[in-house]
Amino acid sequence: MCNKADSCCEVYEHCVSCCMAPENKPEERRKETSKAPNNKQSGFWADTFQYCLAICRTHGRSTSHENAYIGPRHHCFSKLGKPLLSPPLPAGSLDGVTVVLSAAGASCSTMCEQKGLVCSQKHLHLLNSCDRLREVLNCEAGCESEQHTATLPAAVDPEAPKASRPALCLVGKQDTSASAFTCDATENHMRRLCSCVKGPGTAGSPGGSAAGTATGVSQGQRAAGNQKAANSTPEQGGAGSAVAGADSADAHIADKSDAAGNNT
Repeated sequence: MCNKADSCCEVYEHCVSCCMAPENKPEERRKETSKAPNNKQSGFWADTFQYCLAICRTHGRSTSHENAYIGPRHHCFSKLGKPLLSPPLPAGSLDGVTVVLSAAGASCSTMCEQKGLVCSQKHLHLLNSCDRLREVLNCEAGCESEQHTATLPAAVDPEAPKASRPALCLVGKQDTSASAFTCDATENHMRRLCSCVKGPGTAGSPGGSAAGTATGVSQGQRAAGNQKAANSTPEQGGAGSAVAGADSADAHIADKSDAAGNNT
């Protein structure tokens, strides 16, 4: 009756029935789910039947365009609250990967560097689905698949001109080769879905190595700086200030990207 992968059903009554099944632990869920999201003061449902009646109703997470469903199985009793439109990824596929949404017009390389990480090209194709995009934003204008371009998967910035289709999520065709995805591509008004990982030397020192890359400090320059530092303490401080100054110059971009990510 219901899809076990996402706990969503086409029929409301089926959803309520599945929700109440003992293997789905409805009593545990009832006790930890407030009537109003993230507001315990709103209270909790009196019993599991009332809880399942409420949780299976259609809500904003399972719709697009405010008046259309993202899929026929729009009655869900999962925490996700919306149907999956593609098969789930194999277990462990994104282990060690931080998925982030870029600022409009920014590349994944830039976005990951601002987080103290590096873009992982080999993981980008795993994000090429409407399900992955809907995990970080609502896709208010829907989600469509089209001929792959280097910036996909991505979402059009809600503030983009009408002709650019604001708030629309876009993914490439499912047969797109993994090698077609790139970290460096950019496009006006497009907010890319990015896969970021720790770079060499970042363990135990978040952002240290990536910050050097972001400011264009080469290994040769580092070696030269270290040699100067051995001979002159003031020059060591000057070298450190140069890198910090370059980091500060990019700070306003990082703040903007962080704010965009939090809005999602």
